Amino acid sequence: MNRSREYLDPLFLSKLANMNLVARCAVEGFFSGLHPSPFHGFSVEYSDHREYYPGDELKFLDWKMFGRSDKLYIKQFKQETSTTVYILLDSSKSMSFASDKVSKLDYGSFLVAALSYLMLGQCDSVSLMFFAEKIFKQIPPKSRRTHLNTILTALQRNKSAGRTNLSTVLHAIAETTKRKGLVILVSDLLDDESDIYTGLAHLKFLKHDVIVFHTLDHREVNLDYKGLIQFEDMETREKLRTFPQPLRQAYQQQVVDFLDDLKKTTGLAGIDYCFIDTSEPLDRAFIAYLAKRKRSM
Repeated sequence: MNRSREYLDPLFLSKLANMNLVARCAVEGFFSGLHPSPFHGFSVEYSDHREYYPGDELKFLDWKMFGRSDKLYIKQFKQETSTTVYILLDSSKSMSFASDKVSKLDYGSFLVAALSYLMLGQCDSVSLMFFAEKIFKQIPPKSRRTHLNTILTALQRNKSAGRTNLSTVLHAIAETTKRKGLVILVSDLLDDESDIYTGLAHLKFLKHDVIVFHTLDHREVNLDYKGLIQFEDMETREKLRTFPQPLRQAYQQQVVDFLDDLKKTTGLAGIDYCFIDTSEPLDRAFIAYLAKRKRSM
């Protein structure tokens, strides 16, 4: 794995001392290793350039010049576009599941930290909400760079608890957000499918842009266990003791059908859907986010 990919690896990020380092490493690793083409058209009017130095604001990178010269240059903008971003992080008990060292909540927190770092660098206003059965912590939207510390501290202190109720949460967001913007949902979506769809549709009806990062552990997708296993629902504490091998093929087909249904339904509603495997680097999520922003400009 090259250095830029290493900085996006969830296991590497889990070893860092704090969320500030996580955010910086993930974003700068992504930008240093990515082809510029997804970002063409992402900027507005500018007047001058200078060479990029580590620590410069990433919002000013000129990807067209990078494509011509293989060197990074900074744009000097005359004006900026910005938006209000509402990030919803599922912090229910099911998000604490981890087949390896990185739980779904860990991965989601890394992603939120990095996206917040990127968005505040672009002068966006960022709000962060933690939820399970309901929203239990809300950080109001601000665009100041110092707002990042508030978000990162909250992520560092957050713990998983309670059961999921996505319908209640999504409808509450739709009914209380006064300014339309971009809603980012980071969740394992382990709830009633029809309730999820109606909540997301409510947000779209109110003219919000919506992107869903569907965050699952690879063992939740593949059921690749051997021998007699005791499974436990992390939210209800229900237990099931069984040999998973005879169930695996039917289980995997159900997961495929579930994911396909999510993609089709969200796509028809104009909602961006991105499946995330917690063993994979964060770049897939970054590309989905930036592609969404490019289309909405």
